[in-house]
Amino acid sequence: MVVSLIFRKKLAQRVAAALGVTLAAPVAFVGCGAKVVVDSESTGTGGAGGAGGSTTTNATSSSTGPMECEGGWGELSTFLACIPDVGESCPSTQEAYGPVAQSLDICSCLHSVDVGPKPDPSGNGLCCYDITIETVCAVGRPLLAEDGPAVAPVEAARRGWSEEPLTPNVEGLSAEAREALAERWIRDGLFEHASVAAFSRLALALLAHGADESLVRAAHEAALDEVRHARLSLSLAAAYRGAPVAPRGLPEALSLPLGEGLVELAVSTVVEGAVGETLAAVLASEQAERASDPAVRQVLTGIAEDEARHAELAFRVLAFAIAAGGAPVRDAVARAFRDAAGHLPSPPPEPPLPAEVAAAHGHVPRGDARAAFVRAMHDVVMPLGRALVA
Repeated sequence: MVVSLIFRKKLAQRVAAALGVTLAAPVAFVGCGAKVVVDSESTGTGGAGGAGGSTTTNATSSSTGPMECEGGWGELSTFLACIPDVGESCPSTQEAYGPVAQSLDICSCLHSVDVGPKPDPSGNGLCCYDITIETVCAVGRPLLAEDGPAVAPVEAARRGWSEEPLTPNVEGLSAEAREALAERWIRDGLFEHASVAAFSRLALALLAHGADESLVRAAHEAALDEVRHARLSLSLAAAYRGAPVAPRGLPEALSLPLGEGLVELAVSTVVEGAVGETLAAVLASEQAERASDPAVRQVLTGIAEDEARHAELAFRVLAFAIAAGGAPVRDAVARAFRDAAGHLPSPPPEPPLPAEVAAAHGHVPRGDARAAFVRAMHDVVMPLGRALVA
């Protein structure tokens, strides 16, 4: 935990220096519907219901509004949502759908309003409802297609994606445990592979808006980082499985929506970069700190450093967009950060392994991962967001 704390502080200070801003003292972070006061190493997580569990969902959204589900297929989560009473009485379950949807953050889409109205447990006289949501923000910078984050299928093939000479210790692991670890690294590798296209898209958007050379170059360098991350992750998967793996084609990369204005670019950068990349960096740092396998620890340490640099790039892109677009962009960025404080992305699923085996090979339990996300928001994302729009 100490290494991760130092990592977060250094990341916040580095980004602040790059932006030329001064960070105020952190304040209590509000996440997942309840107040979470996080000290330097609190393990508390976010409120009544926690984050949902979808990495792929079918949803539509405005650039600054909540998602509205269209029959997604990800894991669902429920929590208590409370809205102000705008009439003489609280809306019925059916009537509450619209107001509840508008109260959600940009990482959530409303699947259903299930029960309510219910008494407000805070005593503030709000109208409360049990709702079901899907989470549409992935950790890291996903490649967002029309129906959510896109990844390529995987196959047993040699195309250079799993040929890094990595040798994790598999002695004593059952065939089932090795396959579970392989599946986990394949999942990570496919998201890293898709992130190559996401950064290519960012580079094109920056070119379109006349960004400085340093930003365009950094976006391309980040894409190359993601090529390396995919290769490392899939090489670990191949080592555990004992067979090569490679992603197939990713046709979504050819149909990227490139018609973004500065407001849309800034809002997507808050979600995918300032939040997503920061959380990915902090999670990788905590995974590396706990991993006892040398090969896994080396991979995660390098990924954490690269993702931290990608988070810094995101805040630099936001500074450029605000300078170029003025008050409308700044206001949209401020709203996006406020929305991001209302809900956290879902941590990766837990492999079916004993806790000590999972930790040794680079996995953090979901509760610990969610607590790491809260600390990342509290120590890095929200202080930098407030300083950027001040």
